[in-house]
Order: sequence, then structure tokens, then C-alpha cells
Amino acid sequence: ANNQTKQVSFLDTQGVAARKVYGRTVGWLSSDSQPINVQSQIAFSSSRDGGLGDALPAGTVRFYQRDRAGNPQFIGENGIGHTPMGSALALKTGEAFDVKVKTTVIERKRLSATRWQTSMRYELTNARDGAVTVDLMQSGLDFGWTDTRIVTESAKSERRSSNAVVWAVPVPANGSAEVTATSETRY
Repeated sequence: ANNQTKQVSFLDTQGVAARKVYGRTVGWLSSDSQPINVQSQIAFSSSRDGGLGDALPAGTVRFYQRDRAGNPQFIGENGIGHTPMGSALALKTGEAFDVKVKTTVIERKRLSATRWQTSMRYELTNARDGAVTVDLMQSGLDFGWTDTRIVTESAKSERRSSNAVVWAVPVPANGSAEVTATSETRY
């Protein structure tokens, strides 16, 4: 009718391979006074091999999981921007109260007029009965006028973009893990 709106589903896809992950993105030079909860995320790919095989328009993505009776249950939603086919996504569905990360800037020193060295420590804790892997992302490595590189690290990272690196950190059940990294920034 006149002035009426109706919301319709643009893309209804089932059977897309997805996995539950835990993640935290740390901003440049962030230090936490207290441990911060990691995000519960659903990770999937928009690639053809991943089961979706299509670009995604900007909008809301809703996730459902079947319960024991086989009925779909809503488990969370998140907004996305326009996403090309073949993109890897990890969308937040909530926070894990029992998995936390505390980030500390250990030392930051000037090496020259155009170079700085920064040492970071990331302390991860897991109060769950099972082991988890946390995707720990350090962002803020590229401001357009800088060049930041990890020069030493206690675990191998993966460079996701010019602006971020990710460590996949295994954290044992009812235990903890630590990652340290030193970077150099050139201006």
C-alpha cells in the first residue's frame, strides 16, 4: 500500500561451509588495563568453493544453526559492506565471556629521526573446558605515510593486509598463552 515498506531476503543460502572462531582486533599502540573479551565470530568465504559463489551487497547477514530437533535457531547477525566474491569474512555474533586478551605496550623507543621500535605483549586466557584458537589481529600498521614491519615475534604471524597481521594462537583448556612481537616503523 501507499507508504508501506516490506523487508525481503535478497540472498537465502544454506549449506555454506562456516566455522566458529574467536577473534580480537587490537588497535595500534593499545594497552589494556584489564583483559578484554574476544569476539565469537562465524568465518566463511564468499568463494564458489566455499558454497556461496557470489558477491555480497552491503546489508545484514543473519546466522541460524539447527537445534537438536532440527529447527533453525537464530544465533546472531552483523552488517557488512559490499563484498566481492572470493572474500574471507569473519563476522561477530557475540562476545566470549570466558576467553580474553590483555594487550600491553612493553616498550616504545625512537631509533632515529624517522624510525621507532615498539615491543608488544598479548596475554590470552581461556576459562573454557576445551582448547580454543584465537585469531589475534594487530591493526594500525599502515597509516599511508608509515611502513611498519614485525621484526621479531614469538609465534608466526600472517600479513593480512598492509595494515594488519594475524596470529592464530592456540590457548589450552583452562589455561593461557602469550604472544610477543617487536615492530619497526619508518616515517
